[in-house]
Amino acid sequence: MTVWVPTAAAIAEIVFFPLATAIVVVRLRRSALETQQKWLLAGAMVFSVLAKVALARIGHNYDVESYRLVGNILARGGSVYANTGRYNYGPIWAWLVAGFGCLAGTGGGEHFHVWIAAFLAIVDVLICMAIASAYSWIGAMVFVLSPIGLLISGFDSQFDNLAVLIGLYAWLQVRAGKPKPTTLIASSICLGISLIVKHILFLFPIWLVFWKPLGRLRCRILYAAIAYGLFAGAFLPWWNDPPSRAGIVQNVFRYSGQLGNSWVGYAIQVFMPMSSLTDLLASIHIIGGLKTLWTGLMVAAGVPLASSGKRELYLYYLMLLCASSPTYVVHYIAIPMLAAAVFFSSWESWAFVAAGTLAILTCEDSGFLFAYHKLSLFTYRGLPPLVIDGLRSNLAQLLVWVSTFCLAASQFCIAALIWKQWRERSEPLVTRSLPAKIRSAAALVAIGGLPVFMVVTKSAVAHWKMR
Repeated sequence: MTVWVPTAAAIAEIVFFPLATAIVVVRLRRSALETQQKWLLAGAMVFSVLAKVALARIGHNYDVESYRLVGNILARGGSVYANTGRYNYGPIWAWLVAGFGCLAGTGGGEHFHVWIAAFLAIVDVLICMAIASAYSWIGAMVFVLSPIGLLISGFDSQFDNLAVLIGLYAWLQVRAGKPKPTTLIASSICLGISLIVKHILFLFPIWLVFWKPLGRLRCRILYAAIAYGLFAGAFLPWWNDPPSRAGIVQNVFRYSGQLGNSWVGYAIQVFMPMSSLTDLLASIHIIGGLKTLWTGLMVAAGVPLASSGKRELYLYYLMLLCASSPTYVVHYIAIPMLAAAVFFSSWESWAFVAAGTLAILTCEDSGFLFAYHKLSLFTYRGLPPLVIDGLRSNLAQLLVWVSTFCLAASQFCIAALIWKQWRERSEPLVTRSLPAKIRSAAALVAIGGLPVFMVVTKSAVAHWKMR
């Protein structure tokens, strides 16, 4: 990779901001919304961008440091796949962060982080505009003002939303069914680009093979082939370099987070240790036993969903991907936020946003414990150092448990939202009053975190018996 990439990316990024703004302004003016609705939506978009940029100025986490490292490698003309294990995606995001590094320069502060947050904030605005056009303006407002998006795009600066946006554009082109050949190809190219950015939609092309509104079987197979072909082709420039090839295989295709860190994992651990299940599935060597099993279940669940001709198949995919994942971390919460915004009238969506927001705010990895440290300096002033250390340690442990509980609960709430939408297909549900919806949402959060509580109790009892 040559050293001109950061400069070229920086130029493209400078062009992106006014171009995206112009697109949003034109689309908003041409929309069928009432004047008041347009102004409210525009105000929400501006507030969202400013809030995310402000959050980025507070500080950053480990992933932002990884972005800076990746940008520096490209600035030297190196290969990110050969020189670091902290990059697990296609090359597009690496080029983008190299451009942000070029724009931010070598100065201190959070300039680099602010550029990334501003870019991701505009991406969220584009998703908001797409929701307003294809679904509802209230859903668009819910999405752009969601605290989940503000925290994940602003402070955490995770770029899942970029892959979701491009995938959404791909879906909206074919959503109505029976697309023209040129539209089908354009959509498949968009989906392939989404996979290169971040392979969130890695099983969605398979789902679409069974989605008959896309066209004849050969057209559906061609669609999937183009998307997967683009994704695979993105790595060809590095494939002949042995260190880069080894890095791609290890850090992209074989990458996995902490398996079992999900409501599914905690539910399993109530009955058996996750290590025992991993050993039981050790004979499956493809991408790891549990991941292979989960992939098979995702495909098996997607076939009946797609075969039934679900019009919102894309939203179902985003929800099921996160609801069933054996690995679930805080920034994954932003992935199904699009679906939660579209289905904003469901109390399951409210429960998801509430639990997800609290999980992010209390998560140590996200960096938001900075608020706890500042609070500690004020609250504990005048106390002996040993007492302060003990109080800080206890508070930190409490926040960790709260975050773990709420993270599992948010994942469970998305599973409940899928079930709700599936049931509404066949039978109308009873409309509930607002207090009843709030009580139901609170109960859903509690049920979702129950596996975490049971695992903690189980561990505490085992520890007590050992004493």
